[in-house]
Amino acid sequence: MPSSDNKTTLAFTPAEPAGPPVYTPPPSGYAQPAPQQYPSQGSGYAPQQQGYAPQPQACPGPSPSQPELSGHQPQSYPSQRSAAQVGEEYRAQLFAQCAQGIHQPTTKYGVCGIITAVVCFPIGLICLFTDTEQKCDRCGIKL
Repeated sequence: MPSSDNKTTLAFTPAEPAGPPVYTPPPSGYAQPAPQQYPSQGSGYAPQQQGYAPQPQACPGPSPSQPELSGHQPQSYPSQRSAAQVGEEYRAQLFAQCAQGIHQPTTKYGVCGIITAVVCFPIGLICLFTDTEQKCDRCGIKL
């Protein structure tokens, strides 16, 4: 069998210039479906108005180009307190709550209870809950 070393290369050449496809209308034998008719708006809708809202009337007074000169100065509040004073009042309110018996408790677990709970898992939880200490976060007393 003779082998042929002739290889032909085909090049693609477009028949039309590249671009968007051209619209061709369907043949006249086909009928296009009629567009759907939507029900007209009933009396439940207000008619839409085309237009703008009326412009507000200008009030007589000083023009913006002329600043009003008066003896008024910005108000300063005489009861302005420093941050230290506000913080001191807040701390006093929190201590007053502790004095009334409204504490903010925190539970801390002891080291022995934690180790026993890990080593003897199911039964060790009893030791964990036994080895607890409750303190108030604000005043530090034991509850």
